[in-house]
Amino acid sequence: MVDYEIHSVPLSVPLWRRKVERFLEANQLRLEEVDYYAIVTEPDGNDILAGGGLQGDIIKCIAVSEQLRDAHLSNRLISHLMSEAAQHGHHSVKVFTKPQNRQVFESLGFRLVGEAPLAIFMENGHGIDDYTKYLRNASLSLPIGEGRGGAIGIIVMNANPFTLGHRYLIEQAAHQVDRLFIIPVQEDRSLFPYTERKAMIEQQLSTLTPSLRGRVGVGLLSGSPYAISAATFPTYFLKQLSDAADTQMLLDIDIFRRHIA
Repeated sequence: MVDYEIHSVPLSVPLWRRKVERFLEANQLRLEEVDYYAIVTEPDGNDILAGGGLQGDIIKCIAVSEQLRDAHLSNRLISHLMSEAAQHGHHSVKVFTKPQNRQVFESLGFRLVGEAPLAIFMENGHGIDDYTKYLRNASLSLPIGEGRGGAIGIIVMNANPFTLGHRYLIEQAAHQVDRLFIIPVQEDRSLFPYTERKAMIEQQLSTLTPSLRGRVGVGLLSGSPYAISAATFPTYFLKQLSDAADTQMLLDIDIFRRHIA
């Protein structure tokens, strides 16, 4: 039995970067931005037999050579990446991958969060459960106007920055529901960071809600990693990049339907 080795490689070195790119291309994948990348080799070997990376708490760019896919290298590699993530404070990790990889990740304790025809989103913690519990509590704590029903509206917005158009959208939505929740996109891939965007929305709501008081409740919720933006959706496993926008939207809608709506 071969005692395979796992070690990190510096993708900032052009030689290693090109080697990893060629390995992924041979497995119909593309290299994307990662903070850490590890490969599996034979002892003292130079050939990449498997590889996978991390970007924050997200596992990316996982591949195993076709002739070794029965050698359980993916399990060892994913376990290694989970340990590496934990060392950097990420005790719960997530993955976007092909639907056919679901069983591999389920065997390592991952659970399905959302799915689309070409992609699935999984995590190995209870983040989505904690977030839905938070949403339920927030829903119960926000009052509605006297004598009103229980129609609830949700707007997920980037607000980068908050504009009069965003305000108009909120005002129009507020006239159609009894409780309205605003969720800012959490990912810091925008001109303004999440904390500033959330503060902008909060400031605007403070001037908006008096005109609606007694008729509708408007509340600002915390964002989460479960609102997937085009800027953060990995596309390394999609055969056609033209499928990226539709896949990201379908996955986002499925997560919203399952856990948030």
